[in-house]
Amino acid sequence: MTQEEYEALIEKLENNELYKNSMSRHKGYQFRQFYNNVDGELMQGQVVRVEDDNFLIEGLEGFDSETAKTVIYNFKDGVLHSEKDEPAIQYPGHYEIWDMGLIKKVWAEGGRIIEYWNNGIPEKIERSEG
Repeated sequence: MTQEEYEALIEKLENNELYKNSMSRHKGYQFRQFYNNVDGELMQGQVVRVEDDNFLIEGLEGFDSETAKTVIYNFKDGVLHSEKDEPAIQYPGHYEIWDMGLIKKVWAEGGRIIEYWNNGIPEKIERSEG
């Protein structure tokens, strides 16, 4: 994908109403590779961290303990990825299934909201009472 194609895709996503209404706080992580801060290698396996609603990690200046939660990330070759239906991202009441850096499904608010994605683009959001 060229830089121009990437920018056009991001603009398309940001104008998509389902994307705007998605419960995925991490949707901006699509199409990105992550590297280990220690050795610069591509992220692999599971990373667990306590972060607040602003994605600040516990111990950093400005960290808000009132919105803190434990978030589990799963990586493969530097991108968020689910293996055997294990979420690529999960925290209490929320999980996301990703395929090599692209969201496939978001389960939010304890299952009251389920989103279905195709090639990194949301196609349907189901909301239920309860």
